[in-house]
Amino acid sequence: MHALILVAHPEPRSFNAHLAGAAAAAWREQGHAATVVDLYAEGFDAREAPWHHTDRCDPARFDAQREQRHHWQRGSLAPEIRQHLDLLHAADAPILQFPLWWFGAPAILKGWMDRVFVYGGLYDSRRRHDRGVMRGRRALLSVTTGSSATACSPDGREGDTRRLLWPLMYALHYVGFDVLEPHLIHDVRDDPDSAAARRRDAALRERVDAYHARVRDWSAWPRMPFNRDEDFDAGVTLKPDAPVHSPFIRHAGREG
Repeated sequence: MHALILVAHPEPRSFNAHLAGAAAAAWREQGHAATVVDLYAEGFDAREAPWHHTDRCDPARFDAQREQRHHWQRGSLAPEIRQHLDLLHAADAPILQFPLWWFGAPAILKGWMDRVFVYGGLYDSRRRHDRGVMRGRRALLSVTTGSSATACSPDGREGDTRRLLWPLMYALHYVGFDVLEPHLIHDVRDDPDSAAARRRDAALRERVDAYHARVRDWSAWPRMPFNRDEDFDAGVTLKPDAPVHSPFIRHAGREG
């Protein structure tokens, strides 16, 4: 098996980078391969834009999906996108490692998805959800927050972190991945040296060890539930008797 561990943090010595290293070590200790990609270190350009597409099918008007499909079919994707797409296709287990910034992923990670989830290469209208290109593989979000677990709970002032992550998890599901329950580590902050900071650092080291052990038991990690294709009428509207797994897809006029 092969894990692709994608890091989206600007500091190479960050706690997020340390977590990525722990995950890679857990995979390699079991005889598997692990590739760690640091988007900031690469200088990855997160902007999907006309200048990345050198062989335009429509020079007059830029349409990202059309150009992605056109360049995919002609084998003329930008070299870095071809490389990342090859890494993703080769991965049995992508792990996206990032801090929660302003209630979402860092822009560089969202831009990575905008550019690397290539229309035609990773999905199209016939290959998505249950028939997605990446079906049979598992993906994980490993996320840190500066706030406490209590503040990030369903009744916390920061909002329910798991719900904030739903759009990213749904994007992974959209291209076919089985999405695992996100791994959350709270209270990650860079404070001035103090007794309290040292105690927190000790607690974080324990969480790294726990994460390492959990990654080693990858097959037991619980999955996020999503509606199946057959739960929708004409593939569009949730059937009246279909289950509800998220407030983002629910029966109209009912509490989800």
